[in-house]
Amino acid sequence: MAEWVKVMELEAIPPEGGYALAGEEEILLVRDGQQVFAIGYLCSHQDMELEGGAREGGTWVCPHHGARFDLRTGEAVSMPAVDPVPVFPTRVEDGWVYVRLGGKP
Repeated sequence: MAEWVKVMELEAIPPEGGYALAGEEEILLVRDGQQVFAIGYLCSHQDMELEGGAREGGTWVCPHHGARFDLRTGEAVSMPAVDPVPVFPTRVEDGWVYVRLGGKP
């Protein structure tokens, strides 16, 4: 069963992405204006943190080896990563970011 988890204030998300714990899931929140993306916290290439990377268009660039991931799908779009990272639906309500965990509602 899917569950929405209150994670972080929208204004608290730093430009380099922000670590958050949603339930027991470690995630990286990436802000683009009022839109927020939530992806898995670890790069699929070598399980290193994605925090501190950079948003380039609709992708997130890993700060360690330059792998890029599509923020909407989690798909690896450049080497050295070939496997996707998890993505999670988000919503913003009253200035707070909520992340949906689990399966389909």
